[in-house]
Amino acid sequence: MPSKGVPSRRLDFVLAAQSLFEEKGFENTSVDDIAARVGVAKGLFYYYFGSKEEMLEVIIERLMDEIDSSIAAAMEKKGLSAIERFSELISASTDVTSRSKVLLSYFQKERNQACHLAMEKRAMNMIAPALEQIIRQGNEEGVFDAPHPISTAIALAVMLNGVRRSFPTDLTAEEVVHVAAVMQHLSERLLGARPGTITAYHDQLP
Repeated sequence: MPSKGVPSRRLDFVLAAQSLFEEKGFENTSVDDIAARVGVAKGLFYYYFGSKEEMLEVIIERLMDEIDSSIAAAMEKKGLSAIERFSELISASTDVTSRSKVLLSYFQKERNQACHLAMEKRAMNMIAPALEQIIRQGNEEGVFDAPHPISTAIALAVMLNGVRRSFPTDLTAEEVVHVAAVMQHLSERLLGARPGTITAYHDQLP
């Protein structure tokens, strides 16, 4: 059985499949397509992966790792205020998902609920602790007034994950602006921040 690591040839398959899934959709991409993109025989695909679905799980895991790394990098930046760090966190958590909508939307289908729930749990475990840290920093700086940082962080994380999961793709530019304004208002209320303080959503929504 091949290693579960990602040697160069296995990574070639992963990157080729990710590109094809984004271009054509998961269900419209065949194993033959993936092998052709890599430039190898179809049989080699099955040396590394048991199925196309298994490969997709590997790709999603890589995407979640990217989000995790982006969030960690945002939290490790020196000299940021709580407001600035909040903006960095929103940017980090939306950048990867905005580039991978096709893949993530496939996992939201009913038949993929187990994988979807696992993804949601991991996303919550990544973003809620970071939000709690930012909220505590904002309380200390006097820009937030959130007496229950953990509960507030969970509420914000639920909102952010919900938007990431099911943001409509057919909204007009004006409607997106209105959604961003509502999210700003809700976040400011949850954080106990002055109106106009949280502007991160305006540049990050699709």
